[in-house]
Amino acid sequence: MARERGGLCVPNLRASACAVVLVLGLGLRSLVAAQCKRGPVVFNFGDSNSDTGGYSAALGANFGLPNGRAFFPEGTGRLGDGRLIIDFLCESLNTSYLSPYLESLGPNFSDGANFAIGGAATLPRYKPFSLDVQVLEFLRFRSRSPLLLSRGYPNLVGEDGFGNALYTIDIGQNDLAGQFDHLPYSQVVQNIPTFIEEIRLAIWGIYKSGGKNFWVHNTGPLGCLPQKLATIAHNASDVDEHGCLKSLNDAARVFNRQLQSLCEELRSQMKNATIVYVDVFAIKYDLIANYAEHGFETSLMVCCGNGGPPYNYNVNIGCGQSGYTVCKEGSRYVSWDGVHYTEAANSFVASRILSANYSTPPVSFNFFCSV
Repeated sequence: MARERGGLCVPNLRASACAVVLVLGLGLRSLVAAQCKRGPVVFNFGDSNSDTGGYSAALGANFGLPNGRAFFPEGTGRLGDGRLIIDFLCESLNTSYLSPYLESLGPNFSDGANFAIGGAATLPRYKPFSLDVQVLEFLRFRSRSPLLLSRGYPNLVGEDGFGNALYTIDIGQNDLAGQFDHLPYSQVVQNIPTFIEEIRLAIWGIYKSGGKNFWVHNTGPLGCLPQKLATIAHNASDVDEHGCLKSLNDAARVFNRQLQSLCEELRSQMKNATIVYVDVFAIKYDLIANYAEHGFETSLMVCCGNGGPPYNYNVNIGCGQSGYTVCKEGSRYVSWDGVHYTEAANSFVASRILSANYSTPPVSFNFFCSV
């Protein structure tokens, strides 16, 4: 059991101005203020980096405390100590946190739905809950929601909401991670175009159903995840100056270049569509490389895990399992459990995303606000 399970519940801050409020010493480095008077409907597709409880709802898994301790303060199905990047982005749009599509107990879909599921990838197809399955779920929601709303069912999305909605996509990390479990770098890179093609098909499928606003995150620095550093055999030549595995990060960079090219191609093909590519890799790598400058004490040490330095990651004793330990102040850590980030780190990433300095084209997130 845990030796320490402290934490603070930080109140949700909202303001009409576009700003980043810095909060020091409260278990959170920054909070993102609301940019919209009224936010758009949001539909999200992805993996555990943006899963707000879909895996838990689908499989009956219970991600209890210390997950969620920094904000909620209870387990909500999120893998982390609090809010995810998608939660902060929803706050900036002045919209509610997204209910998982598969949540049967009290969901509210009036502001959109979250189809992201922990462990999801682009391939193999037709496997719960791969990206194509998430899109199929969306298309079912798309056809049923306006009909049920017209029949008096509450908390759903009307016809107009889909056309003006924002479609966010954050997937690919598990494709790369799974490949590196059994393939060398050269073969992983050869397979990347197949992952990109699945993202193409997903965006086209949503576009053909009437979607026109797309916000696409690239994948983060896979080689900086403590889980990979602790489980993949390596020597000093395999590690960069910040302690990350070069080959895994190089593969992520190849994936991201091809994803950016896809977004450029789709912009030329899709009439009246807005497709924004966001360089999350650059934000996260900067955070890890300059963690002290950004107010953190460690970048590669896990807050909630087992094993002690240098990574505090044990593949057999994960966060919440018998024998785990948890740090007192998650706000000082970048990594929560070896794969997922702390709320403080997610807040940092979200604030950089909202700056529009990492977006191509440089579209501000409040571009999607409802009038």
